[in-house]
Amino acid sequence: MLTPGHDEKDAQDEPELWRLVERRTVYQGRFVQLYQDVLEGPAAPEFYEHVRVADGVRVVALDAERQVVLVEDQFYLQGRRMLHLPGGGTEAGEDPALTAARELAEETGWRAAAWRSLGSIHPLPTSSVARTHLFLATGLTPGPVHRDEAEQLMTVRKAPLTEAVALVRSGVITEAGSVTALLLAAQLST
Repeated sequence: MLTPGHDEKDAQDEPELWRLVERRTVYQGRFVQLYQDVLEGPAAPEFYEHVRVADGVRVVALDAERQVVLVEDQFYLQGRRMLHLPGGGTEAGEDPALTAARELAEETGWRAAAWRSLGSIHPLPTSSVARTHLFLATGLTPGPVHRDEAEQLMTVRKAPLTEAVALVRSGVITEAGSVTALLLAAQLST
């Protein structure tokens, strides 16, 4: 049986991991840091560039009628509006569950009485150590929206969970955390 991080080979046959010799800061921004690492070890590249960003969250907010709360917002790098689940970045030291509750309320106005972790993913493991934590929120009640300035053009809509999964399969919903969380939530209900 396979376990995370291991295949069926004997543990002593595993190749040695690369070791960090030096880390250079290439860029230090408000939300993003770019590093260039000098590595040593078998087949290690001369330099390895990676970014540091905060962990994120995505929330499958499911109401009593099995409708999912979705948001649509402008994504600058993709050059278009994208449909996805509510979520955002964690603050330094913040519990991802608290981030999820905060982001759901800020972006959509919905609050949830019950929360369940759906796990976490590494959306870009070759570029960043950041994870996206996935949650299922139920027992929804409405409240006020408190979006930040960059989210003022965000819109909210609901769709049946089955329709949201169909939007993943058709390529309409493509954001990694949203795709994974919706498929996991749908699997729980089958």
